[in-house]
Amino acid sequence: MSWACFSLRFSQLWDLDGTLIDTSSASMITLQQLIVELGGELELSTLVPIVEQSAAISTGQKATKSSKEHWAQQVLRVTGLEAKLTPAALVKKWEDRMIKKRADIQLMPGAMEVVSHLHNLGIPQAIATMSNSRSVAIKQRAHPEIFDLMDVVVTSDDPDVRNRKPAPDCWLTAAQRLKKKCTRCVVVEDSPEGMRSGFAAGARVVGVPAAWTSPEKIGRGVKVDYMLQRGLLLDFPFKQFGLPPLPPQLTKK
Repeated sequence: MSWACFSLRFSQLWDLDGTLIDTSSASMITLQQLIVELGGELELSTLVPIVEQSAAISTGQKATKSSKEHWAQQVLRVTGLEAKLTPAALVKKWEDRMIKKRADIQLMPGAMEVVSHLHNLGIPQAIATMSNSRSVAIKQRAHPEIFDLMDVVVTSDDPDVRNRKPAPDCWLTAAQRLKKKCTRCVVVEDSPEGMRSGFAAGARVVGVPAAWTSPEKIGRGVKVDYMLQRGLLLDFPFKQFGLPPLPPQLTKK
Protein backbone atom coordinates (compact mmCIF):
# COMPACT_ATOMS: atom_id res chain seq x y z
CA MET A 1 0.00 0.00 0.00
CA SER A 2 1.45 3.37 -1.01
CA TRP A 3 1.76 6.35 1.31
CA ALA A 4 -0.56 8.31 -1.00
CA CYS A 5 -3.36 5.75 -0.68
CA PHE A 6 -2.66 5.41 3.04
CA SER A 7 -3.07 9.15 3.57
CA LEU A 8 -6.72 9.13 2.58
CA ARG A 9 -7.99 8.16 6.01
CA PHE A 10 -5.16 7.64 8.49
CA SER A 11 -5.00 8.65 12.15
CA GLN A 12 -1.99 9.96 14.07
CA LEU A 13 -0.76 8.29 17.27
CA TRP A 14 1.83 10.13 19.34
CA ASP A 15 4.20 9.06 22.05
CA LEU A 16 4.45 11.80 24.69
CA ASP A 17 7.75 11.85 26.60
CA GLY A 18 10.70 12.63 24.36
CA THR A 19 8.44 12.98 21.33
CA LEU A 20 6.00 15.80 22.06
CA ILE A 21 7.49 17.07 25.32
CA ASP A 22 11.16 17.23 26.27
CA THR A 23 11.13 15.00 29.35
CA SER A 24 13.94 12.73 28.18
CA SER A 25 16.76 15.28 28.32
CA ALA A 26 15.32 16.78 31.51
CA SER A 27 15.38 13.33 33.13
CA MET A 28 19.01 12.71 32.26
CA ILE A 29 20.19 16.16 33.32
CA THR A 30 18.27 15.93 36.61
CA LEU A 31 19.82 12.54 37.37
CA GLN A 32 23.29 13.83 36.53
CA GLN A 33 22.83 16.83 38.85
CA LEU A 34 21.66 14.56 41.65
CA ILE A 35 24.73 12.35 41.29
CA VAL A 36 27.01 15.39 41.55
CA GLU A 37 25.22 16.60 44.69
CA LEU A 38 25.70 13.17 46.25
CA GLY A 39 29.43 13.47 45.68
CA GLY A 40 29.76 11.49 42.46
CA GLU A 41 30.60 12.39 38.89
CA LEU A 42 29.09 10.98 35.72
CA GLU A 43 29.08 12.31 32.16
CA LEU A 44 25.88 12.12 30.11
CA SER A 45 27.78 10.08 27.53
CA THR A 46 28.20 7.38 30.21
CA LEU A 47 24.86 7.82 31.96
CA VAL A 48 22.56 7.56 28.94
CA PRO A 49 23.70 4.09 27.78
CA ILE A 50 23.25 2.76 31.32
CA VAL A 51 19.63 3.94 31.45
CA GLU A 52 18.87 2.82 27.89
CA GLN A 53 20.28 -0.66 28.48
CA SER A 54 18.31 -1.06 31.71
CA ALA A 55 15.10 -0.03 29.95
CA ALA A 56 15.73 -2.63 27.25
CA ILE A 57 16.31 -5.36 29.85
CA SER A 58 12.91 -4.78 31.48
CA THR A 59 10.97 -4.15 28.27
CA GLY A 60 7.41 -5.42 28.31
CA GLN A 61 6.97 -5.42 32.06
CA LYS A 62 3.90 -3.75 33.54
CA ALA A 63 5.86 -2.16 36.39
CA THR A 64 8.97 -0.05 35.75
CA LYS A 65 10.41 -0.42 39.24
CA SER A 66 12.87 -3.14 38.19
CA SER A 67 14.12 -1.09 35.27
CA LYS A 68 14.67 2.03 37.35
CA GLU A 69 16.37 0.17 40.16
CA HIS A 70 18.53 -1.66 37.67
CA TRP A 71 19.95 1.56 36.18
CA ALA A 72 20.18 3.07 39.67
CA GLN A 73 22.31 0.13 40.82
CA GLN A 74 24.59 0.52 37.80
CA VAL A 75 24.89 4.28 38.34
CA LEU A 76 25.78 3.85 42.01
CA ARG A 77 28.39 1.24 41.13
CA VAL A 78 30.02 3.35 38.40
CA THR A 79 30.11 6.48 40.58
CA GLY A 80 31.26 4.73 43.76
CA LEU A 81 28.17 5.83 45.70
CA GLU A 82 26.91 2.35 46.62
CA ALA A 83 27.70 2.87 50.31
CA LYS A 84 25.71 6.13 50.48
CA LEU A 85 22.25 4.96 49.41
CA THR A 86 20.32 2.10 47.91
CA PRO A 87 19.11 1.95 44.29
CA ALA A 88 15.53 2.43 45.52
CA ALA A 89 16.55 5.55 47.45
CA LEU A 90 18.26 7.03 44.39
CA VAL A 91 15.19 6.37 42.26
CA LYS A 92 12.98 8.01 44.89
CA LYS A 93 15.15 11.15 45.03
CA TRP A 94 15.17 11.37 41.23
CA GLU A 95 11.40 10.85 40.93
CA ASP A 96 10.70 13.51 43.57
CA ARG A 97 12.74 16.04 41.60
CA MET A 98 11.12 15.11 38.31
CA ILE A 99 7.64 15.58 39.79
CA LYS A 100 8.57 19.13 40.75
CA LYS A 101 9.97 19.81 37.26
CA ARG A 102 7.13 18.37 35.18
CA ALA A 103 5.20 21.61 35.01
CA ASP A 104 8.30 23.39 33.61
CA ILE A 105 9.17 20.88 30.89
CA GLN A 106 8.93 22.37 27.41
CA LEU A 107 7.39 21.07 24.22
CA MET A 108 9.75 19.50 21.71
CA PRO A 109 10.69 21.87 18.86
CA GLY A 110 8.08 21.69 16.13
CA ALA A 111 5.56 19.70 18.20
CA MET A 112 2.90 22.40 18.31
CA GLU A 113 3.32 23.27 14.64
CA VAL A 114 3.00 19.67 13.41
CA VAL A 115 0.11 18.74 15.71
CA SER A 116 -1.76 21.93 14.77
CA HIS A 117 -1.19 21.31 11.06
CA LEU A 118 -2.56 17.77 11.29
CA HIS A 119 -5.50 19.03 13.34
CA ASN A 120 -6.30 21.69 10.74
CA LEU A 121 -6.23 18.98 8.06
CA GLY A 122 -8.82 16.99 10.00
CA ILE A 123 -6.51 14.11 10.98
CA PRO A 124 -7.68 12.35 14.20
CA GLN A 125 -4.89 12.29 16.80
CA ALA A 126 -4.17 10.48 20.05
CA ILE A 127 -1.43 10.25 22.67
CA ALA A 128 -0.42 6.80 23.94
CA THR A 129 2.18 7.06 26.70
CA MET A 130 3.86 4.93 29.33
CA SER A 131 3.47 7.78 31.84
CA ASN A 132 0.68 7.21 34.35
CA SER A 133 -2.43 9.35 34.57
CA ARG A 134 -1.12 11.43 37.49
CA SER A 135 2.02 12.34 35.59
CA VAL A 136 0.08 13.08 32.40
CA ALA A 137 -2.33 15.34 34.28
CA ILE A 138 0.59 17.53 35.38
CA LYS A 139 1.94 17.70 31.84
CA GLN A 140 -1.52 18.47 30.49
CA ARG A 141 -1.89 21.41 32.85
CA ALA A 142 1.49 22.68 31.67
CA HIS A 143 0.66 22.30 27.97
CA PRO A 144 -3.11 22.37 27.45
CA GLU A 145 -2.58 23.82 23.98
CA ILE A 146 -1.32 20.50 22.60
CA PHE A 147 -3.57 18.20 24.63
CA ASP A 148 -6.63 20.16 23.49
CA LEU A 149 -5.93 19.01 19.93
CA MET A 150 -5.95 15.33 20.91
CA ASP A 151 -9.06 13.20 20.50
CA VAL A 152 -7.81 10.46 22.84
CA VAL A 153 -5.16 10.14 25.57
CA VAL A 154 -4.12 6.67 26.78
CA THR A 155 -1.87 6.30 29.86
CA SER A 156 0.12 3.39 31.30
CA ASP A 157 -2.39 2.77 34.11
CA ASP A 158 -5.34 2.54 31.73
CA PRO A 159 -7.15 -0.75 32.45
CA ASP A 160 -6.90 -1.74 28.77
CA VAL A 161 -3.10 -1.36 28.76
CA ARG A 162 -1.97 -4.61 30.32
CA ASN A 163 1.56 -4.65 28.96
CA ARG A 164 4.09 -1.89 28.44
CA LYS A 165 5.88 -1.10 25.21
CA PRO A 166 7.15 -2.90 23.14
CA ALA A 167 3.84 -4.70 23.54
CA PRO A 168 1.25 -2.98 21.30
CA ASP A 169 -1.45 -2.51 23.96
CA CYS A 170 -1.35 1.28 24.20
CA TRP A 171 -1.51 1.82 20.43
CA LEU A 172 -4.28 -0.72 19.94
CA THR A 173 -6.28 0.94 22.72
CA ALA A 174 -5.79 4.42 21.25
CA ALA A 175 -6.74 3.28 17.75
CA GLN A 176 -9.83 1.48 19.04
CA ARG A 177 -11.02 4.62 20.84
CA LEU A 178 -10.48 6.62 17.65
CA LYS A 179 -12.61 3.94 15.96
CA LYS A 180 -9.71 3.14 13.64
CA LYS A 181 -7.63 0.07 12.85
CA CYS A 182 -3.97 0.35 13.79
CA THR A 183 -3.09 -0.57 10.21
CA ARG A 184 -4.56 2.82 9.29
CA CYS A 185 -2.51 4.70 11.88
CA VAL A 186 0.92 6.34 12.02
CA VAL A 187 2.90 6.04 15.25
CA VAL A 188 5.54 8.68 16.06
CA GLU A 189 8.10 7.51 18.63
CA ASP A 190 11.54 8.43 19.97
CA SER A 191 12.48 5.13 21.66
CA PRO A 192 13.39 1.79 20.07
CA GLU A 193 10.91 0.03 22.37
CA GLY A 194 8.14 2.39 21.27
CA MET A 195 8.98 1.88 17.61
CA ARG A 196 8.87 -1.89 18.07
CA SER A 197 5.49 -1.59 19.77
CA GLY A 198 4.15 0.46 16.86
CA PHE A 199 5.15 -2.25 14.43
CA ALA A 200 3.68 -4.91 16.71
CA ALA A 201 0.39 -3.02 16.52
CA GLY A 202 0.52 -3.04 12.72
CA ALA A 203 0.93 0.74 12.37
CA ARG A 204 3.25 2.75 10.14
CA VAL A 205 6.12 4.07 12.29
CA VAL A 206 7.97 7.39 12.13
CA GLY A 207 11.12 7.45 14.27
CA VAL A 208 12.35 10.59 16.02
CA PRO A 209 15.83 9.90 17.45
CA ALA A 210 16.49 11.40 20.86
CA ALA A 211 19.25 14.00 21.16
CA TRP A 212 21.74 11.37 22.40
CA THR A 213 20.60 8.50 20.15
CA SER A 214 21.72 8.39 16.54
CA PRO A 215 19.38 7.18 13.77
CA GLU A 216 21.95 4.45 13.06
CA LYS A 217 21.79 3.18 16.65
CA ILE A 218 17.98 3.09 16.63
CA GLY A 219 18.11 1.31 13.30
CA ARG A 220 19.82 -1.75 14.77
CA GLY A 221 17.03 -4.31 14.89
CA VAL A 222 14.27 -1.70 14.69
CA LYS A 223 12.24 -1.14 11.55
CA VAL A 224 10.74 2.25 10.76
CA ASP A 225 8.85 3.46 7.72
CA TYR A 226 10.47 6.87 7.99
CA MET A 227 13.28 8.15 10.21
CA LEU A 228 13.55 11.86 10.97
CA GLN A 229 17.32 11.96 10.55
CA ARG A 230 17.79 15.30 12.33
CA GLY A 231 15.49 14.29 15.19
CA LEU A 232 13.19 17.23 14.43
CA LEU A 233 9.41 17.01 14.23
CA LEU A 234 9.52 19.86 11.71
CA ASP A 235 10.87 17.23 9.29
CA PHE A 236 7.61 15.24 9.58
CA PRO A 237 7.02 13.48 6.22
CA PHE A 238 3.84 15.23 5.10
CA LYS A 239 4.66 14.60 1.43
CA GLN A 240 4.87 10.85 1.97
CA PHE A 241 1.37 10.98 3.41
CA GLY A 242 0.09 12.98 0.44
CA LEU A 243 -0.51 15.97 2.71
CA PRO A 244 0.36 19.65 2.22
CA PRO A 245 3.60 20.64 3.98
CA LEU A 246 4.05 23.09 6.80
CA PRO A 247 4.45 26.72 5.72
CA PRO A 248 8.12 27.21 4.69
CA GLN A 249 8.82 29.74 7.44
CA LEU A 250 8.09 27.12 10.11
CA THR A 251 10.52 24.58 8.69
CA LYS A 252 13.39 27.05 9.09
CA LYS A 253 13.12 27.18 12.88
